[in-house]
Amino acid sequence: MTKIYHWENHISKIELQQVIEILKKDGLVILPTETVYGLAANAFSDKACQKIFTAKGRAQDNPLIVHVANKDMLYDIVEKPNEIEERLIDSFMPGPFTLILNKKKCICDTVTCFRENSGR
Repeated sequence: MTKIYHWENHISKIELQQVIEILKKDGLVILPTETVYGLAANAFSDKACQKIFTAKGRAQDNPLIVHVANKDMLYDIVEKPNEIEERLIDSFMPGPFTLILNKKKCICDTVTCFRENSGR
């Protein structure tokens, strides 16, 4: 089922809950980012994240980006950043900024293409 929500001026709590339920059930959603529309899935579910690779025909060795809402969420899903990474986080977050960090076990292995660490 395809459904389009128009949240330019107002985010409906009911519609937002519907999107959350789709993600909880390992579904995919399309959402706008700063530059493009992105395909999103539950980063805690291998099944859900694999759907992104399948839908996009994405190479199985091309890891996914996990979007976070704030620093608390970031620290819940990644290992402790080093001093330089902390300074970057403090300088650029929130904002359109990508940083490669080592994930905690809660993030599914499909996100990192089954790599043990980020290689930093």
